[in-house]
Amino acid sequence: MLYELIAIARISDPLAVHSEAKELASTIGKLVIKNNGVVREIVSLGAKPLPKLMKKANERHFQGSHFLMLFDSSSAVQREILRSLKNDPRVIRSNLIRVDNSKTLNPGSSVSRILSSLNDIHYDEI
Repeated sequence: MLYELIAIARISDPLAVHSEAKELASTIGKLVIKNNGVVREIVSLGAKPLPKLMKKANERHFQGSHFLMLFDSSSAVQREILRSLKNDPRVIRSNLIRVDNSKTLNPGSSVSRILSSLNDIHYDEI
């Protein structure tokens, strides 16, 4: 099954903003590959302020490093990823979505689909 993981990693060091997100993506990627899965795409969405103060592991966060990961794995691996994300103090929030790839073999991530649809719009026709 094809899954899309969207996560917000904490920023513990202001000088190395994306270090925690890189380590987290690497950990999840290794977990997927170790269990015969395939990581298709990892997209950094950058460091952004959070809409409100969020608490995780007795810490308050006002900004986070957002990233997206597209991967193929079994449902057992998906449950293991959710469990490890829930217990990881580096993760502020995460969401895992199953992607419907019945119509196309490579649907791409939601970010790439949005960007390609924006490129298809011809503004002179509007």
